[in-house]
Amino acid sequence: MKTLVVLPNWVGDTVLALPVLDALAGSDRQLVVLGKPHLGPLLESQKSVADFISRRPSDAETVYQLHQAECGEAVVLPNSIRAARFAQQADIPQRWGYGGRSLEGLVRRFLLQPAIPDQRERHRHQVEDYVELLAAMNVATPKEWIPRLELSPEQRREGRALLSRSHLDGDRQPLIGLFAGAEFGPSKRWPWQRFAELAQAMRRQLPKCQSVILAGPKETWIAVRVHEESGKIHPVVGPDLDLGRLAAFMTNLDLLVTNDSGPMHMAAALGIPCLAIFGPTDPRRTSPVGQQHQVLYSDRWCSPCFRKRCPLIHHGCMRDITVDSAVTHALRMLG
Repeated sequence: MKTLVVLPNWVGDTVLALPVLDALAGSDRQLVVLGKPHLGPLLESQKSVADFISRRPSDAETVYQLHQAECGEAVVLPNSIRAARFAQQADIPQRWGYGGRSLEGLVRRFLLQPAIPDQRERHRHQVEDYVELLAAMNVATPKEWIPRLELSPEQRREGRALLSRSHLDGDRQPLIGLFAGAEFGPSKRWPWQRFAELAQAMRRQLPKCQSVILAGPKETWIAVRVHEESGKIHPVVGPDLDLGRLAAFMTNLDLLVTNDSGPMHMAAALGIPCLAIFGPTDPRRTSPVGQQHQVLYSDRWCSPCFRKRCPLIHHGCMRDITVDSAVTHALRMLG
C-alpha cells in the first residue's frame, strides 16, 4: 500500500518523527512523504522513504501532486488543520491523525477518517508522541525510539570534501561544532558572545582542538559575530548548504555545542554527542535522544515558558548558564 505521510514543518520535529517512518515502512507500506522543500535533501537517503513530495506555494498545486501519487491512506503527523486538509482534499480514503477537544481539534476530527483521540502525556518526550497513532493502525512500535539519519557513501565523501574546503585539518582532533542559532526565536539562544568565549576557552584547554561555527541562512549574522569575536580563526559552515550537505559535514564532528534546535536533533540522529543548552523549552520534551548527550538547564521558576522572547526581559534561564560550566561539560564529554 502507498501511504502518504504529512511531515511536520520544523527540522527537529521531522527528525524526531523518523522512528515512526521506520515503523510504517516496516509494516509493508510504501511511504510517500509530503514536506517543505528544504526537508527533501535530508530525507532522500532514508531507506524508509520511497518518494518525497515537496509542498508548493499554492495549496491547490500541492493537492494536485497528492492526487497524482494515488495513495490509499494518509498519516497526518502535524496538529494543524491545514495538514489534515491536504489529505482530505486529495480524496485519500483513510486518514490517520490525532483529533482533540479544542476547536482546532474538532475541525481535524471532521477532516480525519478516523481521528484518534489525543491522549498523549504532557511531559513525555516528543519522540514518543506517536505511540497511540501506531497502536491504532496496528503497527508495531519501534524497539527503540532513537532517530537515526542515514547517509549514502557519496554524502559522506562530500562531507569530508567540505571539511577540506573549510580549511579544517581532518587529522587534528577533536573537532567541535558550535551552533548559536535557533529559528524559533531569540529566547532559545544562549548569548552569542558566550559561544565566542567558549571557542576561545576550548582552544586554551585543548590547543589541538578545532572549532567550527555552524549556521543556516537565517543565522548567518550570528555566526559571523561569533567568528569575529573569537579571533576570526574558526570558519563558518552551513549558510550555503542544504540540509543533506550540512548533515554530511556534521558527521566529521566529535561534539556539537548547541541551542535547542533542528541541527541539534540532526547531530543526535547522526550519532554526534550534543551538549544542548535549554532555557524556555522543556528538555523532558525535546532534549537530544540518546545516552551520549548532556543538557545544560538552569530550571528557573519561570521556565519553560515557551515564549519567543523573554517576557521578563532578563533572559535569566539562558544567562544563568556560564561558559565555565559549558567548558567543564564539553571536556568531560570529549574524555
